[in-house]
Amino acid sequence: MVKPPRDLIERLTEDLRPVKPLSAGRLLGLALVFAAVTLIWVLGIYGMRPELSDIEAALTQTRFALFKPLLWGWAGLSALHAANALSRPEGRCHWSDLAPLPLILISQATGLWWAVAHGGWTAALKGGFGGATLCGLTIIVSACVAMRLITPLWLNRTASSQPRLLRLTAALGFATLAAAAYALHCPMDQPYYTLSVYLPAVGMVLLIEGWQGR
Repeated sequence: MVKPPRDLIERLTEDLRPVKPLSAGRLLGLALVFAAVTLIWVLGIYGMRPELSDIEAALTQTRFALFKPLLWGWAGLSALHAANALSRPEGRCHWSDLAPLPLILISQATGLWWAVAHGGWTAALKGGFGGATLCGLTIIVSACVAMRLITPLWLNRTASSQPRLLRLTAALGFATLAAAAYALHCPMDQPYYTLSVYLPAVGMVLLIEGWQGR
């Protein structure tokens, strides 16, 4: 094999610069900016659910209105923590960071089973599917837009040994943060609504980003 001239190698590499990885703090900052924009969108256009206009009253209700957005917000920040860990070659995903999503699934499935067992399907599905399309589109559109903006700023500056998993955990983080923002507006707290609207919307984001990352 003929070796290339040394000066050719130097000319080809003279403009190369090391890429500085985005720190965890900056990733969190981008996530919070995204969450704030989504929150402004949801509350500015759709409005906040009535129970949350008075926090003291909301805290005394049997159905804690803040529980749903707090749970989705925990899921979002936890998934982004996993994404940050995966952004380095030696990084590994701690599956405990992804535990909130199975916890949501199991708790809501258990709640639906309990409602059906004690009141039948008619009682369990009481309330209908109001706002389902709006909820799903808000989560999908805002998360996909965030990924299109974040990818060149952060994902392309990583050196992950598991780039596809990194992309999926980042998408999960943004999708669940979008769900948390929408939950501040959504009065539908029934388990069937989470299982048939929120979780499929998050799943659609993961499918889209999984396909994009092939």
